[in-house]
Amino acid sequence: MLKFTISLLLKLSVFCLIATNPVSALTENICEGASNPEACKKAIERLKKEKEVDPNNTIRKVINFGLQRGLILMANMTHWVRHRNLRANEHAAIKGCLDAIDDGVDDLRKTLKEVDELEAAQKLQDMQDFMFHTGNIKTWLQNAVNTLKSCLDDDFAMPGLEGEVKQDVFKRLPDLIIATQLAVWAIEFSPQGSNNS
Repeated sequence: MLKFTISLLLKLSVFCLIATNPVSALTENICEGASNPEACKKAIERLKKEKEVDPNNTIRKVINFGLQRGLILMANMTHWVRHRNLRANEHAAIKGCLDAIDDGVDDLRKTLKEVDELEAAQKLQDMQDFMFHTGNIKTWLQNAVNTLKSCLDDDFAMPGLEGEVKQDVFKRLPDLIIATQLAVWAIEFSPQGSNNS
């Protein structure tokens, strides 16, 4: 009887997960800090309009967007270090920020693997694995958000850093943070996320 109940609960959870669009209730205020708020809002609207959304694939899309943004930003910052005449405090801020972004990108990569494991647990109807991988996804995404925010709040919060380098980081980094927060929101919004809270 217990095995049947767990199987039924897992089936209901998976059904709800597949039937629910995790971005359907998303408000536009998440885009306020984006470098291009209008493009951000349009991207979210496209997700809202999809009639049949695979929540795992939606999370993958958002994470891949974040990875792309992270790798572009890392390439730009590495270029600054090699080809610009930076002041010592700018160099230190960029190094700290690069380390933070590298850690954040690593967490996003781990999250993508966990989404695959989550999907496998769904197919096998393994509730314990399902909840375990959900917890890992939430942990790594939140770690990524916190690490990325440290770039703005710590590395570039030092005095004397006003200028082109800081402006460019403050223009580009929020898109990466927003993508990561959107993935956190998507997993929190889905039934497996709330069950593990």
